[in-house]
Amino acid sequence: MPLEYLSEVKELVRTRISLAIENTNLIEESMSYSALSKSKMIRAGLVHASSEINTNLTKNSTITLASSVELMHTYSLIHDDLPCMDDDDLRRGQPSNHIKYGEANAVLAGDALQALAYEIICDDEDMKSVEKVHAIKLLSNSCGKTGMIYGQYLDILHENNSDNINQDILEEIHNLKTGRLIECSVMLGQIGNDSNESTQDVLKEFGKKIGLAFQITDDILDVTETEDVLGKNNNSDIKNNKATYVEIVGLDNALKRASDLTDSALSILEESDLDNKGNLVSLARYIIKRSN
Repeated sequence: MPLEYLSEVKELVRTRISLAIENTNLIEESMSYSALSKSKMIRAGLVHASSEINTNLTKNSTITLASSVELMHTYSLIHDDLPCMDDDDLRRGQPSNHIKYGEANAVLAGDALQALAYEIICDDEDMKSVEKVHAIKLLSNSCGKTGMIYGQYLDILHENNSDNINQDILEEIHNLKTGRLIECSVMLGQIGNDSNESTQDVLKEFGKKIGLAFQITDDILDVTETEDVLGKNNNSDIKNNKATYVEIVGLDNALKRASDLTDSALSILEESDLDNKGNLVSLARYIIKRSN
C-alpha cells in the first residue's frame, strides 16, 4: 500500500517539478538531473497524507507543497554530497551532482532548487497570501539556521570527535538535520486548516517522532545494506568519522529505538479523533521497514 501511494504521489510531483524547472540551460539540466532522479519521495507522501485530514487544501496546492519540500530536500542532498561536506560520489543510484556537472554547477543547482521551492509556493493559484506566508515560514524555519543547516553544521563539527557524542547529542543532530523537514512535511499538509490547536500539536509531535525514526533507520541501513540497494555510498558515516546511532547504542538498540518512536507516533494518532489518517499510519510504518 505505501509503495502504491508513493508511486502516485511521485508521478504528480515529478510532473510539477519538471514544468517548474524547464530545460533551457545547463543549470536547469543539473537541477533536473537530481530533482527528477529515482527517489522515495517520502516527504512528498507525508504532505499528501497529512492533507487528507485537511479539507481546506486543494489538490493543486497539495502538489505544490509536496513539490516544494522535494526541491528543498534535493538541494540539501546535492550540497551534502559536495567534497567540502560528506564528499560522496553516488546518490539515488547515479553519480552525485558535482561528479556529473562539476562542483561549482552543483552548488548553483542546489541554490536554484532552494529558491524554486519558495517560488512555486508564491505562484500557487489556490492558496491565500496568508497561507503562502505560513508555508514559506514553515519551510524556511525547518531548513535554516535553527533547522537543517544548523544540524549539518553540528554534524560536521562532531566529525572525528565521536568519543564526546552521546545519544542525546546525536538525537539533536538527527532531529535538526533530517527530522525537521519531515516534521515540516506533515505540517505543510495542514496549511489552511482551521482545526483546534490540539490537532496541530498531535500532528507536529507525530512528525517529530517519525522524523527521528527515519534518520535512525538511515544509520542502520548505512551499515546493513549494500550500495546497490541504498543507491548511495554505504558506510559513508564511517568514512567521514561520524558518530551514528548504531555506533553509539548498538544495532539492536538502534532498531528498538526506531521501533519505539514509530509506535509512540502511531499511538498519538490512534488516540486522536482525526479522520482520514490511514495513509499517515502506513507511511510511518514504512519508514522503519524500508530497505533504502
